[in-house]
Amino acid sequence: MNMEYENKVNMLEEENNKLKETIKELKEEIKNMKEIINETNRLMDEYNNFTKEEVNAYSDFVEGFIERKFIDPASRVYSREFFDKVFFLLLEKAFESGNNYGLLIIKIPELKDLNYNGEYHKGPEMEIGKILRSNVRLPLDLVMRYSKITFTIIIPDIDEEVLFKISDRLKYQLKNFTKSPETLEFYSFYLPKDLTSTEEILKFFD
Repeated sequence: MNMEYENKVNMLEEENNKLKETIKELKEEIKNMKEIINETNRLMDEYNNFTKEEVNAYSDFVEGFIERKFIDPASRVYSREFFDKVFFLLLEKAFESGNNYGLLIIKIPELKDLNYNGEYHKGPEMEIGKILRSNVRLPLDLVMRYSKITFTIIIPDIDEEVLFKISDRLKYQLKNFTKSPETLEFYSFYLPKDLTSTEEILKFFD
């Protein structure tokens, strides 16, 4: 009788120990599940915030075109607002990817004292914009106005030889058009070969 009782007690203890182990494992699983749920919620929050930022950024970008903030009315090329949005981002991507980009910086000092008479006034700035646009592949290449006298062109996927041909053609056309051709400044860069950082590029702007 005692023997049978002891066996039952041992069996119960063994089952109890198994239950305790099972409970421990279940608690660990619940803990892991909570961590997974918390991490999932965190990632979802990050994704939602990121998506919201992306949507807002895209909305701002579209509004820039709708409100015509991204177009310089005098020359009909992209404005300084557009330049600030995309210029350095494009160049950083070019440096990171190792793709070849052409960069032209053109300064026309005589524009400094030119008074703009309204969007529909077809002055020299309009013709300068037309000259710049006619020498590139729109919309692939970007023609932008950085300041009153400074224009810049970004030309992706271009051979170095072709870049310098475009630069020479622009020099010839602008020198024939402007009143003071001797004051024109041209800077031509083949990226990333000629420059290694955006900080270097800033030196060539106003």
